Amino acid sequence: MVRDFLVSGVKWVLRIGLRLYFKEIRHSQRQIDQNRPLLFLANHQNALIDALLIAAFNRRKTFFLVRSSVFKHKPIARVLYYLGMRPIYRIRDGKHLVSNNEPILNFFAEALAQGNCVLIFPEGNHSLRRTLRPLRKGFIEIADKAFALDSDLNLGLVTVGLSYQNATCFRDRVHIHYADAIDATSLFAEGTDRSSGKKERDKEILAFVHQRLSACTVHIASEHYGVIEQQLIREKADFLQVQAVNARIAELTESISSDRSEECLAQATPCEGSRLKLVINILFWPLVFFWRRRIRPMIKEDEFVSTFRFAYFTFVLLAGLLLVVLFLICLL
Repeated sequence: MVRDFLVSGVKWVLRIGLRLYFKEIRHSQRQIDQNRPLLFLANHQNALIDALLIAAFNRRKTFFLVRSSVFKHKPIARVLYYLGMRPIYRIRDGKHLVSNNEPILNFFAEALAQGNCVLIFPEGNHSLRRTLRPLRKGFIEIADKAFALDSDLNLGLVTVGLSYQNATCFRDRVHIHYADAIDATSLFAEGTDRSSGKKERDKEILAFVHQRLSACTVHIASEHYGVIEQQLIREKADFLQVQAVNARIAELTESISSDRSEECLAQATPCEGSRLKLVINILFWPLVFFWRRRIRPMIKEDEFVSTFRFAYFTFVLLAGLLLVVLFLICLL
């Protein structure tokens, strides 16, 4: 009971922070079934921000599988655990840690069997490129384990597409699209059998989910990626209009000859301005200066820029509110 109250409080703070951090957070088709376990499968572009956007605005009790590196610091790890996040270990994290994944996968399977929800980023990594990468089979293993615990489990698969206008910018815009739930029973009919039949089934599931997920977010295939992205930026495409942009990508793909360079890199998209952003830059210029000169240069991966900026922004916001409260108390 206490934990649920704390989680609700943290989500409330996150919603406020995210609403201020982003210029626009657009949801579409967020008709989340409240009466069955759901396995959310989302694309992964913007590091921890992806998980926070789904966690903060999701009313269902949901557990999240995220990369282990964000759990290195104990205070942060405690908060993430309270939010329902658990680490997944990869070989690059250390071969001796990979064995820790088995109990974590069992935990997620039990969560589904108990009627809760689980979010997984099946690409297994993140990238700012607007391309849905090949999917990994972790979510299949979790679903198989859940069906092994309850063969009559009414599990639904929900693909979630996240599309950013310019993910590294402050006051960016983001579109979160929830597709209709798919009945997982027929997809996982082969059960936990390790025969060749299961291998074919897994390939079909991966291809099916990849197709569904690529329709939920802006997807530029790797071939001619730079040429197409550069043209979209020249046209000032609104990447939150997912269907329209994907249709334009299909047109551009057909028109590009096979001999054109695939390595053409698009110029960086300028960040959109806003009045609130201007006010913040003026009123809090020492904090903005500190971010730009000291913190930002320390971030080596662009995928983590928004994550660290949002953490910095939220800390400053909460500190400012605390100072205001203390000032009012002193006046009284």
